[in-house]
Amino acid sequence: MSADARLLVQAAVWGGGDNRVAVLLVEGRGGSAPALTAALLNSGLVLVTELDRVALPRARGWRVRVARDRRVSVTWPFRGPLLRAADLELPGVWRWAARERGAVVLLAGSRLGLAESDAGRRRELLRVAAESGTIAGAAVPFVEFDHGKEVA
Repeated sequence: MSADARLLVQAAVWGGGDNRVAVLLVEGRGGSAPALTAALLNSGLVLVTELDRVALPRARGWRVRVARDRRVSVTWPFRGPLLRAADLELPGVWRWAARERGAVVLLAGSRLGLAESDAGRRRELLRVAAESGTIAGAAVPFVEFDHGKEVA
């Protein structure tokens, strides 16, 4: 089973107006969940325990790459990508927010609630995951690609 198959990934936009932030939520599933959080912390991400005021450092060796066809890849300091060419539904202003900041807020861990259909329940599970110390995060540099070439 590939790493992609053990991850749930969701793109979101937090904030409003000109203060929007592109967010990528990554949830480890099954037996990979505890190992994922430990690996993330060992790779330069920091523990996120509060979601209302997220101020995160830039992660070295990490990159979020988005192709024009909305396939998202996340590279990290370990061998091979964390996520490879995943076809994600990107909210309308997600690319704009990522371009404006030159980064995406990456929040990853276990029991984030991404599979929940109820938005209120998802928010509650995400808050609980943060408070229990199972979320790692960082501001990850963002790059757009078109036919394999970086878009300026």
